[in-house]
Amino acid sequence: MVATTLNVNPTLTLTNTPPLNDLRHWWKARQADPDRALAYADDAPQDFAGLLNRLRTGEYLFYLAYHGDTVVGAMWLHDLVHESDGTPHAGWLGTYVVPSHRGQRTTQAMWKLICKAVTALGVRSMYIASHHANTRAHTVAEQHLNFRRVGVYPEFTRFSGIPTDCLILCMHKEDRAAAWALARARASQQLTAHGASEVA
Repeated sequence: MVATTLNVNPTLTLTNTPPLNDLRHWWKARQADPDRALAYADDAPQDFAGLLNRLRTGEYLFYLAYHGDTVVGAMWLHDLVHESDGTPHAGWLGTYVVPSHRGQRTTQAMWKLICKAVTALGVRSMYIASHHANTRAHTVAEQHLNFRRVGVYPEFTRFSGIPTDCLILCMHKEDRAAAWALARARASQQLTAHGASEVA
């Protein structure tokens, strides 16, 4: 992947080649945050090595955000959908802002940057799946990122081992049908993978 560093203003930047120590700092903040129980499903990386593997294999299009020299958050695409030539054209959005930089529209600023970055790579559509009870994330997605509600998918994935309903949102109103179809595919895949791990 070609290194990318983008900025909205002189103090907020986003890079897809973060130093390992900065990435580890962000990961530790995320793992220590009690709010992550509603934010990240069981299929998210469970340790730092798991995160690094997803970055190394290209499963994530990942960008770490800085305010000056301070790590403030990250935004990434996962469960990518590719064209026949390997170009990513859609993906599911993930984000995490460190607690000290919430309430400052950090997510909105990161969104402007990641849109530029991934659009340049060929991405045209993005989706969000959010725990049905994570109302703060729903508000941010709709009011700050202008995503549109598609519907609540029943037992979309597991949180702490429990099948959980998730709100599905899409970037473009014309993507509602595609969002639901991709959600169905993800839910089926995640259910199958969980069943296989229980048998193994």
